[in-house]
Amino acid sequence: MSALAQNPVVPVLDALIPDKEKVDDETQWRVVLADHFGTEEINDNAVRFTAEWNYLDGAPGMTHFDFLLFRDRTPVTTTNFLGYVNRGDYLNMVIHRWVRDFVLQGGGFTITEGAERPVSGKVPTQAPIVNEFGVSNTLATVSMAKLGGDPDSATSQWFVSTGANSDNLDFQNGGFTVFGRISQETFSNVMDLNDGVEFAPFNLGGAFSGTPLVTGTTDENFTADRFFRFLSTVEIPLPAGQAGVDTALTYRIVSEVGDGSVSGSIVDGEFVVDFLESQISGRRTFVIQAEDSVGNQVVDTFTVEDFASYEEWRRDQYRGADFLDEEISGPLADPNADGVTNFALYVSGLPATGDQSQKVKAPTVTIVGSNTQLKFEVAIGLRGVGFILEQSSDLENWSDVVGATETREKLDDRDSLKFTVPGTPASNSKVFYRVRFTQTTP
Repeated sequence: MSALAQNPVVPVLDALIPDKEKVDDETQWRVVLADHFGTEEINDNAVRFTAEWNYLDGAPGMTHFDFLLFRDRTPVTTTNFLGYVNRGDYLNMVIHRWVRDFVLQGGGFTITEGAERPVSGKVPTQAPIVNEFGVSNTLATVSMAKLGGDPDSATSQWFVSTGANSDNLDFQNGGFTVFGRISQETFSNVMDLNDGVEFAPFNLGGAFSGTPLVTGTTDENFTADRFFRFLSTVEIPLPAGQAGVDTALTYRIVSEVGDGSVSGSIVDGEFVVDFLESQISGRRTFVIQAEDSVGNQVVDTFTVEDFASYEEWRRDQYRGADFLDEEISGPLADPNADGVTNFALYVSGLPATGDQSQKVKAPTVTIVGSNTQLKFEVAIGLRGVGFILEQSSDLENWSDVVGATETREKLDDRDSLKFTVPGTPASNSKVFYRVRFTQTTP
């Protein structure tokens, strides 16, 4: 049976689904989706921001964003925001920061026409408010901006997430407070601006370093009505069809990318992962969507990993007597004489069959600032493997590189390994680098 709320609701992500790594002989992992997704009651009124501008030929342009505000989840933030709206503080406010597929930010600055050029002003601000982070910063959410290093510093500035920002913004500066979301009816208007359908980013300096202006704007036609500027900000009755009262959500897997021995499905409100029998490491990234009764959606993205040890790789690649023969399946063996040992094949995520000599890639070397960086790709989630960076001036005498730091980045079907070495080679010196693989466990 579906539960009904007293007030209109929208779906939210309350807690991210964690990334998962298979543990030992684990065969299944289950997640109750209602522990992560939920619904939030919203106000009976929406806040409509109406933007107006003029194209280069003088034709007018107009669009609007509807903000659906949480009723009880963020009382201080919602009250503070409505204060700015109802005092008229946002009149002539512009979107001053545009980072495509990340955020559209406003609430801080106004633009009016001056005698010769547009004049910028600041939205009058009230006292900073307490941070009320709780709902995740998913696509189409509306959140408060604040000063770095001070969670309780939000005043008038807000932003709309035009990308999936949960993994980033939920963990910065106490988490950025989400206090509403864009209505599904006006979401396409937001994404038109994000995608640059009629506007282009301009660097006007300072806070206006990535500001949308009508495409084709130049010094000769630079006027106030080239900005994405809000000439009306008012509360309106919640438009029909933008929120329901049914708190039940339906779930589906939107996408899954990767490979390996991981299989996922949704069964009776649970996300169920089955770890299949395999000796090959795998990583699969899932996108789970929750949808309410009127079509509002929210998604979460996470990865599930199943790592294989060298012995598991060996068991998969060799059979019978070959598996038992160290000279064939041992880590230092090279049974097909292609110059690549079994252990190097495991590290590189390659099979034991065929000539693999051209597929083992050397690290790329780049100079980044005052450091030297070496980067290469390895198999997913290697177990029992150590990496030692060595250097030489003559390709004969090698020594460990002192002070090098090692970092890893997860890719879809590989891992990226990076060594950062302090300093750069002198212009008249010659330095060779190599990476040595070591087996730290059987």
